[in-house]
Amino acid sequence: MRKTCQKQPIVCGYIPTEDIYEPLKLMQSVIMKTNEVCLRYLENSTLCTLPSPGPSYNVVTCCAMKNTRRKMEDRHTIINDLNTIFNDQEASPSSYYAIFDGHAGHDAAAYSAAHLHQYLAESRHFVSNPEQALIDAFCKTDALFIEKCKVENFSSGTTAVCALLRPKEKSLYIAWVGDSQALIANQGKILQCVNPHKPFRPDEKERIENEGGMIIYWGTWRVNGQLAVSRAIGDAEYKPFVIAVPEVREIPLSGSEDFIILACDGLWDFLSEEDAAMLVYKMVFDNPG
Repeated sequence: MRKTCQKQPIVCGYIPTEDIYEPLKLMQSVIMKTNEVCLRYLENSTLCTLPSPGPSYNVVTCCAMKNTRRKMEDRHTIINDLNTIFNDQEASPSSYYAIFDGHAGHDAAAYSAAHLHQYLAESRHFVSNPEQALIDAFCKTDALFIEKCKVENFSSGTTAVCALLRPKEKSLYIAWVGDSQALIANQGKILQCVNPHKPFRPDEKERIENEGGMIIYWGTWRVNGQLAVSRAIGDAEYKPFVIAVPEVREIPLSGSEDFIILACDGLWDFLSEEDAAMLVYKMVFDNPG
C-alpha cells in the first residue's frame, strides 16, 4: 500500500524587518572583526598596539628577514602591557617579547606566537611564580599544538625565546627552548642570558640517549641524525627526545641596563654578541631621537 502524506497546517505571521536585520548586522560585524584579527596574525604585525603604560617602558623595534628560504617560517610577538590585555590587576605590570624560529613549516611558530602569552597570563602561577608560569605556558602550547598536528597533519616545530619584564619588581625572566638567544647590554658590558639547547650539550645528549634516542653528526650534531636542536615546541615525530620544557632564568635589574636583544640563530650565526650590541649602540648614538 502506498503511504499518503497528510498535509500539515501552516501558520503565517508577520516578522518585523528590524528583527531580521539585527542578527545579520551582528554576523557581519563578527566576520569583519575576525578577518581583521586573522590578517594581523598572518602579516605577523604587532599583536598589541597599546601605548606604553609608563616611563619604565622603552622603545621596542623589530626586524624579520626571510633570506634564502622559500617561505618565512619565523614569528615574533610584542606586548608592552600584558596585564591590560587579560584584565589582570593582581600581577605586577608586565611586558612580553618573544621570538619563534620555525622549521619544517611555519605552523608551530605561528601557533606559539598567537597563544603562548595567553597561556602564560592564564597560568595560576602568573602572579606569584612567573618562572613556573612560563614553564606551564611552554608545555601547554606544545601539548595543544601536538593535538592540532594530529587533526591537521602538521609536522613543524619551532624554537622559542621569551622575555617577561616586570620593571616594578626590577626583574627580567628569560625562558627558552632551542638555539634562539637573548643578551642584555649594560653600559657596554654584554650578558648572554641563554645556554642554547643543542644536541651536543652534555646534559642534553645524556637525556636524549637515556630516552633511547641518538645524536649523530651530519654537518652538525643532530637528534636521530636530523634535527639540530634538542628542545622545541612541536616536532611531534621527535618526541620524547625533543621536549618543550623550557629553561627559565630570572635576572635582577639594577636600572642601568641599556637594552636587550632577542634573536634567532640566523643572526648569531653571522654576528657575535659584542658586534650585535655595538651595532645597536651605534644606531642609538646616530639617531638619538
